[in-house]
Amino acid sequence: MDTYWDVVVIGSGLGGLSAALSLSEKGRRVLILEKGTAPGGCASSFRKNGFVFESGATTLVGLEPGLPLDKLIREFQIQFPLLPLKRSMVVHLDGKIIERYQNHKNWILEAKRAFGGGLRMEVFWKLSNLLSDSLWSLSGRYKFFPFQKLIDIWKSIGSFRPSDLLVLFFSFVPLRFVLKCLGLTKNKEWIRFLDEQLLITSQTTSAKVSMSFASIGLTYPQLQNYVLKGGMVSLAETILEKIESKGGKILYKQEVCLLKKISSKNENQEMDWEIHTKHRENFLFRTPLVVSNLPIWNLMEITDTLPKLKEKTKKIEKGIWGAFTMGIAIQTNPSEEWTRSECLHHQIHLKKSLPYGGGNSLFLSLSHPEDSIRSSDGIRILSLSTHIENPESWVRDDFYLDKKKTIESILIQTLEDSFPWFHREMILFQHSATPVTWKTWTGRKFGRVGGIPNSYFSNPFQMLSNRSEDSNLLLTGDTVYPGQGIPAVVLGGLHSVEQFLARKRG
Repeated sequence: MDTYWDVVVIGSGLGGLSAALSLSEKGRRVLILEKGTAPGGCASSFRKNGFVFESGATTLVGLEPGLPLDKLIREFQIQFPLLPLKRSMVVHLDGKIIERYQNHKNWILEAKRAFGGGLRMEVFWKLSNLLSDSLWSLSGRYKFFPFQKLIDIWKSIGSFRPSDLLVLFFSFVPLRFVLKCLGLTKNKEWIRFLDEQLLITSQTTSAKVSMSFASIGLTYPQLQNYVLKGGMVSLAETILEKIESKGGKILYKQEVCLLKKISSKNENQEMDWEIHTKHRENFLFRTPLVVSNLPIWNLMEITDTLPKLKEKTKKIEKGIWGAFTMGIAIQTNPSEEWTRSECLHHQIHLKKSLPYGGGNSLFLSLSHPEDSIRSSDGIRILSLSTHIENPESWVRDDFYLDKKKTIESILIQTLEDSFPWFHREMILFQHSATPVTWKTWTGRKFGRVGGIPNSYFSNPFQMLSNRSEDSNLLLTGDTVYPGQGIPAVVLGGLHSVEQFLARKRG
C-alpha cells in the first residue's frame, strides 16, 4: 500500500476528522491512522453481545446557525442522521426533579422554582446566555486564537465586535465572585447543581472556573440537543465517507509509537515526518504534514521534536479526570407510556460519593425509541457515566474486579431508586469500563478523558494552541483550544487547517 501521503492524521477523533475533511476538500491526500477498530475516539459506538453501546459522549449540540456543526454541514455538504430531542435533560437532586428546559424563559422559571433567588437568579441566567452566545460567536471569528505572534492579532482585528470585550472581561472574573455579587452562594443545593453541571462540560467546579467559561458549560441544554441514529459513531462515519470520496483513507489497528523528522523526498520541502506504528505489516509512513489528534500527554511519549510543548505538558498533570462507564440493555414494553415520553438524558445526584475516587453524580442516556438500529424489538440501551479522580490509581490488581462490581451494584441500585420503569430483572446484558479500559481501548494515558479542566486556564490567552512549535505539526482534540466537547473539537480541527493554510500563504 502507499506509504507516502500529503497528510497523516494520528487518531480518528472528531477534531482530527474535521481537520482531515477540510484538508481533503482542499485537494490533499489524507491518511488517518486509528489505534482502535472504529472511528470517533471518545465519541464513538461499538457492538457487544449483539447490542450497540456508546463509548463515551451521548449528547450532540452545536448545530444552530454559525456554530461548529452547522459550519461543518454547510461548508462540506454533509448530512448526519440526526434525531432531535424535545427535552434536553432532567436533573434529579435530593428528591427534586428539575427540567432543563431548552426555552430560556421556561428554564429561568424552573431555576427559580427549584433554587429560589428571584430576580437575582434571572439576572444570572440572562448574563450566562448572553456570554455563551457571545463566546460561541467570538470563537468562530478569532481563527488565530490563542495569539502567538503580533501578526495573529493583526489578522484578527477585522473580527472584533464590542461584545467581545464583555467576554474578555468575564474571562478573568471568577464564577463564584459573580454568584457572591448576586447573593447566590448560600443555597447548598444550588452550588451542588452548578458543580455537577460544570463537571460534565468543563471538568471543574464553580469555585475554579471563570464566568465566561462557565456560561458555555451551563447553557448547553438551552441549545437544540440531538442524538444520532445508530449511535454517536454515525457522526464519524459520515465524515469519513466524505473524506474517502476525496481519495482519503483510514487504517485501523495502527497505534503510532514514534514520530520523528527525516530528510524530505521533495526538493522544496526541508524535512518530512516519519511515522512508525505497532502494526506488523504496514507500520511505516511518511508525510510533510501531520495532524495529531492525540491528547498532549500521549503525543509527548512518541516524539522529541516539541520541547516547548513538553514543558507545558509537565505543568498539566494533576486533577485530570477519568471515567467509569456502564452500558445496559433492557427489555421494555413499547406500549408503556414512559418508552415514548421519558427524557433521554438524566443527571442523578448521588446521596454520597462513589467509592474508589468516583463522582457525586451519575449521567444517564437512553437510546432513542425511533432508532431501530439501537432500540429494535423494544430493547433500550442505557449509557451511564461518572467521573473518576486520579485515574492512574486504577490498575488490574487483585481488587480490580471487586471494585468494578461494587460501582456497578451502586449504579444499578440508583437506577431502581430513581425510575419506576427500571427493574434489574429487565436487564438482558450489561458491561462496564474503568480508566484501565479507556487506556487499553483508546490509548489515552492513564485512561484520562474529558480534556483539561478549565481551571488550568484562568487566563484564556494561555490555552494550548492548535499550532505546535513545528509549523508542519497541527494539534487537535480536547486537550488543545477550544477544549472538550464535540462542537469545540470540531471547531479546533477546522481552525487548525485555516491557520496552517494562512501561514503558507504568508
